[in-house]
Amino acid sequence: MTFSLKPVFIGWITLLTQLPLQLFFTVWCGGFFGGVSKAFIRTDSTVPFWLFGGLAFFGIPLVSYFGKKLSYSRTEYVFYPDRLEFEEGFFSINKKVIKFKDVKEVSLRKGIFQRQCGLGTIYLATQAIGSLPGSNAGFGTLGFGNISASGVSVRDIENPDPEFEKIRRLVDTNNSPVPGIT
Repeated sequence: MTFSLKPVFIGWITLLTQLPLQLFFTVWCGGFFGGVSKAFIRTDSTVPFWLFGGLAFFGIPLVSYFGKKLSYSRTEYVFYPDRLEFEEGFFSINKKVIKFKDVKEVSLRKGIFQRQCGLGTIYLATQAIGSLPGSNAGFGTLGFGNISASGVSVRDIENPDPEFEKIRRLVDTNNSPVPGIT
């Protein structure tokens, strides 16, 4: 093993990034489930709307917060001289190995909230395209996974600039042509 990295969990960023989803589902659940329950109960009360809307308003952040926290607690990116191995997830476990010779691009992204906390995401792109069958990419906001067929995101890493350079050097070393072979 050359080195390893663990993502840093910042709770307020998790809650803030899922806020649009939370608001949408608050209104949707209140309207849909509140309306369906009003049809069965036969009442003109708005209690079912507020009940189901409240459940969504408080339930979605709880699932998001604890799902991402548990996922980050078991995620570790282990860098070897020729590959990256990682395992992540809590509700469903994802394992992946990326050989550096297959990496076509290494990029660094520091979002506005990540910059405030000194974090960044390093993406190692491979030539593969698409997503794994049954992948849960749509639930990334809720902290349910990061794996795709086209690479890996080393998410929420502290001091990302020096780590980016270390990873870039590892990839460049593995992708440089061997002298004497054409």
